[in-house]
Amino acid sequence: MRILLLSLFLLITNLGVSQNPYSITIDKASGLPSNSIYDIFQDSKGFMWFATGKGLCRYDGNKTKVFTADFQTSKSGSCIAEDAFGRIWYCNFDGYLYYVEKESIKALKQPTSLGYFKFGIIKNELFLIQLNAVLVYDLKTLQLKHKHSILDTQIRFCFATKEKFYVLGNLLYELGAKNTIKKHPLPNRFFEEIITPIINTWNGKLIINSKSNSTYYSFENEKFSKHKLNNAPDFIQNTAITDNSIWICTPNGVYKNDLNTTKSKTYFTDQNISFVYKDKQQNYWVSTLNKGVLFIEDFTNNYIDLQPRPQSLALGKNEIFIGAEKDLVYKLNCKTLQTEKIFETESNHSISQIYADTVNDNVFFNSIKFNILDKNNQIKSEFSIAIKDVKKVDDKYFSFAASGLVGIFYIDKNLKSNWDFIYEKNKNINFSGFNQVALLINTNGKSTEYNAINNTIYYATNNGLIAVTNDGKSKEIKHNNETLFLIKIQKYKDKIIGLSTAEKLYCLDSKNKVTVFKLPYFIAKEKFNRFFIRNQYCYLFSENSVYEYDLESKKAQKVMSISNDMEATDVILKNNQLLFATSKGIVIKNRNEIGNYPKPKLILNEIQINGKRREIEEINQLNPEENDITINYSVLSFIPNENYRVSYTINNSGWKTLDENDKNLKLSSLSSGNYTIQLAIIYNNEKTELQTIQFEIKKPFWLNTFFLIGMGILFLVLIYSFYKWQILKLKRKNELQLEKVNLEKNLNQSKLKAIKSQMNPHFFYNALNTIQSFILSNDKKQAVNYLSKFSTLTRTILEMTEKDLVSITEEIKTLSLYLDIEKVRFNDDFNYEIFADSNVDADNIKIPSMFLQPFVENAVKHGLLHQTEEKKLKIHFEKVADQIKISIDDNGIGRKKSHELNQIKNNKHQSFATNAMQNRVNLLNQFTQKNISIEYIDKQNQNNQSLGTTVVFVIPIIY
Repeated sequence: MRILLLSLFLLITNLGVSQNPYSITIDKASGLPSNSIYDIFQDSKGFMWFATGKGLCRYDGNKTKVFTADFQTSKSGSCIAEDAFGRIWYCNFDGYLYYVEKESIKALKQPTSLGYFKFGIIKNELFLIQLNAVLVYDLKTLQLKHKHSILDTQIRFCFATKEKFYVLGNLLYELGAKNTIKKHPLPNRFFEEIITPIINTWNGKLIINSKSNSTYYSFENEKFSKHKLNNAPDFIQNTAITDNSIWICTPNGVYKNDLNTTKSKTYFTDQNISFVYKDKQQNYWVSTLNKGVLFIEDFTNNYIDLQPRPQSLALGKNEIFIGAEKDLVYKLNCKTLQTEKIFETESNHSISQIYADTVNDNVFFNSIKFNILDKNNQIKSEFSIAIKDVKKVDDKYFSFAASGLVGIFYIDKNLKSNWDFIYEKNKNINFSGFNQVALLINTNGKSTEYNAINNTIYYATNNGLIAVTNDGKSKEIKHNNETLFLIKIQKYKDKIIGLSTAEKLYCLDSKNKVTVFKLPYFIAKEKFNRFFIRNQYCYLFSENSVYEYDLESKKAQKVMSISNDMEATDVILKNNQLLFATSKGIVIKNRNEIGNYPKPKLILNEIQINGKRREIEEINQLNPEENDITINYSVLSFIPNENYRVSYTINNSGWKTLDENDKNLKLSSLSSGNYTIQLAIIYNNEKTELQTIQFEIKKPFWLNTFFLIGMGILFLVLIYSFYKWQILKLKRKNELQLEKVNLEKNLNQSKLKAIKSQMNPHFFYNALNTIQSFILSNDKKQAVNYLSKFSTLTRTILEMTEKDLVSITEEIKTLSLYLDIEKVRFNDDFNYEIFADSNVDADNIKIPSMFLQPFVENAVKHGLLHQTEEKKLKIHFEKVADQIKISIDDNGIGRKKSHELNQIKNNKHQSFATNAMQNRVNLLNQFTQKNISIEYIDKQNQNNQSLGTTVVFVIPIIY
């Protein structure tokens, strides 16, 4: 029964070439804001624009940018156009016009709306229908330029060509660029046949279609002609004219009617089509009202719609065997591209591995079981083993990798092979199967390959890469002493190339040396999930692309992009045609045309300086604080879903690659200077579409030349001033040193004067006379006593000359010696008293040496000497706070009387006490930074008669 069903099945062939071309879908999953698309347009830069149910959007082949604003009355619309200033216009279905300028959407100031009608852009003018008028705007200023009166209440349609704007009402109005209006009467019964008109242009003619029937009119040279469409639908949503054909867009597909031959074709009958657009790269874009946009490279037969989806491909002699889902095997005729089912079951199993044995005309594939078909498409054998890969070893044997074991098998046992020894050695009569032997068991085989150069079979397993030779030996092949986990291995000449579970490629030579497979830079970082070697080419499948790497020339190129709604699983190269097994069917590409694909384009959208948009021509010179720069760019791919990396360099430094998902180059906190920024697309391992931006960031004022010169001069002035200041400081220091020396000199001279005062010749003369008188009077005791005091005083004075300070005790001792000697001169009428208070530490408190003696001498010599009555002198030391107060009190004739007597004796006499001692006090205060004061008190009675003099010293305590 099974054979009968299979025989009946083989009598049925499927001519499965679909009318639908291969397409890539761009929808909400691709970034569109809505799947409802009403219009398509390509601007002068190459961007595609879509008027969607949720606003106008721009598409660069990968990314979508939507332009909407809250001030719009509605967002869905149509009629996209571009003016000479690069603005993109469209009209929403409320009849209001909007335009995109400098990356933002703006509204045209128009008085009101008549509802949705197409507007027109002719040169630098915009034509807009309004109630009873056509408004003409100057596109440069966007100001109303002209207003043409049209008193027609039956406006049906508006359309613009490159030269004229047409309004279809009760008449056909033709508006030219010179503000002229021509009125053309319509044919009789025109609106009975063209109830709801749609206008297009073709070869200088207007083509006026009806939405509800096949009749259409052409208008040329002011004449209308009537025509009929073949195979016209009942309802027309829109029309487009390209390739000398009118494309009728309907809810049930698009009808292509050749305007020259009247031949017609129908595509996408399961789609609600709204528009067909052909871009400058000769690609087609078909908009739908429910499934986004369909991108079609061409409408020729480059696609075989196989459902269930194909999974694996195997090249036979003149055919390609296709393993598909739901346990289907197809045979594809390479010449006619007709497919035929050669195997089918009711299973939902997917045939992910298929192999064609061109020597024995067998086909091996694995579904629920491992199957072998003969040349008549009959099942030759089937076995319950899950084989993952089969490769030819020689004319007799094949190697296989399966779940649980790996080994070899043969088809014709009568053939001879140098692998017969291995087969017999491992043969197990208890192991049922298909003439196979297991070389390794308890291992999961993933892939296998045979290298004839070293006569070795390789198995990629869950335990690593295992090499088996025909002498029965096996060993693991490692990389850097680590196990290799490969999911697929393929042979090219004397090398084995393998793809690891980490999505890296490795190369194994005939000496079993493993190296990392080297790829060109632009794809080296890609992650590959599968690869296939076809002839001299290695086809690498990544998530988004398929690359071809020439194993001879070492060059690589992208051969196909993989969209979000498509998966590619296998590829075959036949007659320079690439056939890909994809989730949409078999996609066919001509290898010779791959390099002719349009190259991507790099477009600079805008430049922001410190977050604010600036035009490129406005950034030649920037202020120092304008140093945060963002360059927004687009990589325009004319084939959807093709991703290209962008690299940049600054001032010819090393190139750096940007993140392909972030289309912004951000440069923060740039220093002052000149900058040349270059951006380029990495395309087929080359830099292309080089874009250059040059600008200068000015130096801050403190880095300008004049400022630096001024600062340099100021710095030199400061250095000079500092130098002068140091010189003055040194001079002042020297002056202070000199002043100190002079002060010490003066102080020493003052001290010498005190000594001279103490030891003046008159004093010595009087003292020696006194001693002589004692000797002459034979008063030896007195003479010896007086002489002892005199000598002690002399020695003490000489000792005190070596000291700056002396204790109060030493000063009292010296004064006592002096006064004892002077007392002899006054006989018995002179008495003195020297005492210190009990709180005065006389032994430790210091006063300047030879300080009191001149004042004491002055009191004796000038005050007491001329006193006729009893002569008294009292010296008192007392402590007041942190000072020593010294009083020298006498009852002499007073300073005034003494001065008068001195003037009589010597007109030039000057008192030592009032001059020399005051000078010494000043010098001491200056030299020691002490505040020593002298106060003279002239004592008088009630009759103003002198009672003597008191000199008071106040000296800070010194220890």
